Amino acid sequence: MTQPSYADRSGHVWQGDKFFHGGDAFVTAVPLIHRTTEPLIYQTRREGDFSYDIPLKPGCYELHLHFAETIFGPGNVAGGGEGTRVFQVSVNGKPILSEFDVLSEAGGANIALEKVFKDISPDGDGLLHIRFSPLLREKAILSAIEILPSTCGSALPVRILCRDRGYTDSMGRFWGADRYVMGGQLVNRPEAVAGGEDPGIYRGERYGNFNYEIPVPPGRYRVTFRFSEQWFGPGRPGGGGAGSRVFDVYCNGVRLLKSFDIFSEAGGSGRALARTFQGLEPNAQGKLVFSFVPIKNYASINAIEVLDEGAHKAMKDRLR
Repeated sequence: MTQPSYADRSGHVWQGDKFFHGGDAFVTAVPLIHRTTEPLIYQTRREGDFSYDIPLKPGCYELHLHFAETIFGPGNVAGGGEGTRVFQVSVNGKPILSEFDVLSEAGGANIALEKVFKDISPDGDGLLHIRFSPLLREKAILSAIEILPSTCGSALPVRILCRDRGYTDSMGRFWGADRYVMGGQLVNRPEAVAGGEDPGIYRGERYGNFNYEIPVPPGRYRVTFRFSEQWFGPGRPGGGGAGSRVFDVYCNGVRLLKSFDIFSEAGGSGRALARTFQGLEPNAQGKLVFSFVPIKNYASINAIEVLDEGAHKAMKDRLR
């Protein structure tokens, strides 16, 4: 970040900009950044032809690069659109993004975009060298860099709660605050839920017509959705029961759940329900796009968990 450090909604601390060479720092006047609950990250940018030399201990890391196109695009100060800003990014001299167009990959202007790379290690001098180079007439941009220790060969878990704050469950797993989403609304659900591994996972809900675009490295993923019907049912605020809420769920355009009814599938309201899918792969932009499409009333979800199948298999093999 190009501003002083701050703690986000998941409790992570972001440091001010450092270890850079070249470029200029700017703060944008755009008040709203879509697909994030942390707009401050994307309202700042480094722009130009620039690089970072970041000291790291030997090992494997996961690199997250954060972008938002807040200058070009319909309605923005400079106008234009796709193809106006194109640049490349390299790590330790090897390209990781070529002919990269933030506006195109994000699906529009003023939308948070995160690119994730696994198996990243410092160069022989103990530094991670990241270079941002313009390709056409416009400058490269960057909003933030995130570097997380990881296990070689696997992506880190992604756990999302439909709540405005991060949470550590009774098994010691950290769930981040709601993010990567467009559409719908968050609501608190303080009522007790039966049958879940941890009641805190079901204390928040997103409902409506919405979709998540979750960035992941190339690979195959095991995804678990967690649901609980806490609005419809006997004695509940919405009344009704079976058939009161029906929706479809898609991953990258392929239907995973058809005419899904949480109340019927769980056997009533206030009960935890999980649905797991294996072998899911990101699209060409490195995203798992989950669309929740209402059929009757609103779609809803409490939590999403994304696990690298390679890492999951390796863990099972070690436990044998």
